[in-house]
Amino acid sequence: MKNNKLVILLFLLILGLALVLRLYKINIPLADHHSWRQADTAAVARNFIKEGFDFFHPRIDNMSPLNPGIINQERYFFVEPPLYQTIVAGFYQVFGIKESLARLVSILFSLGAIAFLFLLVSRMVNRWVGLLSAFFMAVLPYSIFYSRVIMPEMMMVFACLGMFWFFQGWLENQKQSWYLAAIIFTAWALLMKVFPLFLVFPMIFLVWQKYRWDFYKQKKLWLLLILAVLPILAWRFWIARFPDGIPTNIWLLNESEIRFRPAFFRWLFAERIGKLILGYWGIFLFALGLVVKIGKKEGWFFHWFLFSFLVYISVFAFGNITHDYYQVPFIPIAAFFLAKGVWFLVTTSRQILNRFFTWLVLAVCLLFMIGFSWFEVEGFYLIQGGVDIAGRAVDELSNKDALVLTGDSDDATLLYNTNRHGWTGGYASYFPNSSENIEKFRQMGATVYVTTKFEPKSDFGQYLLDNYQVLKQTDQYAIFSL
Repeated sequence: MKNNKLVILLFLLILGLALVLRLYKINIPLADHHSWRQADTAAVARNFIKEGFDFFHPRIDNMSPLNPGIINQERYFFVEPPLYQTIVAGFYQVFGIKESLARLVSILFSLGAIAFLFLLVSRMVNRWVGLLSAFFMAVLPYSIFYSRVIMPEMMMVFACLGMFWFFQGWLENQKQSWYLAAIIFTAWALLMKVFPLFLVFPMIFLVWQKYRWDFYKQKKLWLLLILAVLPILAWRFWIARFPDGIPTNIWLLNESEIRFRPAFFRWLFAERIGKLILGYWGIFLFALGLVVKIGKKEGWFFHWFLFSFLVYISVFAFGNITHDYYQVPFIPIAAFFLAKGVWFLVTTSRQILNRFFTWLVLAVCLLFMIGFSWFEVEGFYLIQGGVDIAGRAVDELSNKDALVLTGDSDDATLLYNTNRHGWTGGYASYFPNSSENIEKFRQMGATVYVTTKFEPKSDFGQYLLDNYQVLKQTDQYAIFSL
């Protein structure tokens, strides 16, 4: 009983620590790392409030084509169903539109994911490894940052771990309530992203553990599969009617034929996993956890989880190399194997290793791992120069129905911060910044041009100054009335 109380207390302390760490810079403007993706997600939630809730027609602010040559005048944005944005919009409805609330939603899901990881590992191995797994998921700098971004990644991790917890629980106890929860969480996970599709391997492992060759006779397994897959099939069938709102995605697979080339291994295993997530010094603990076995209860579930991740990054090779947030599913895997490595060092190895040097090496590895990882992640919190204040200036100086053209790039961050609809430089890239380009956008309805990269001495800059009213110009941005 005393041990149970101690475990609960330590777990609550870990959750408290995780919450405090994730509140760091929660109030900063939406202009940090990967803000281009956050801006689209946040825009859908904000437009649910501004334009009325319409789950089946999520809209962003950007009128630029999501596919070359396909006009997206309605600003549709069809990726995963807007479940995350719906919850964020609920917070907005009660407390007002504040990006910190959207980040808070991600934080809450990350805390739920930590809880599921603790429960899962406690059942499969033991409670102490479960606590260590929760601790690592709580404190890894990469995990901290991506637990507070305005993206559905942490909701996906939460749904995946919940799927495992309830599915394995149902296999063990055959309770109807666990079965229903397993269906809900499996369907939820599959709706979120493509990665959960690859989790078929650990799921098959759990089924094999329970039924062996009799698995095909289990009607409830087939019913669960059908009911879990139906929602994502229905969503895909629905969005196929709106090709203008589906971002181009074939390039995520293997553009430039990067898969399994030296650069593939360098970027994913050295730069991302080795340096960014594990901070170099965590590689030893991770590898140790990968090869050792502790206790009779432990099986191969997390090894199959890792295998699923490896297949995923191999299939979506270029997407994983391009975007570091694609490796978010690795967080619970890393946390578990780090926990196993630490637990082995402090317990199993006591008969063969010097205790003093074991603890010394462990302390050095942990401090250096977190320190070097934080050195990489710290820059993720930095704000893109000028896009937040330029956006606020447009919001203050222009009419609410103004259509804005941003002159920076295809990044929607500046457009989002204007709180207006319009076009990004991505659309303008079809027509490089020029007088002809400006006139084309004026004909399309653009009334404001804003850029944080204004060059008054260039031909285009001089054309703007000669022909359009300057609403505001500083050393960080320029705003013109069209």
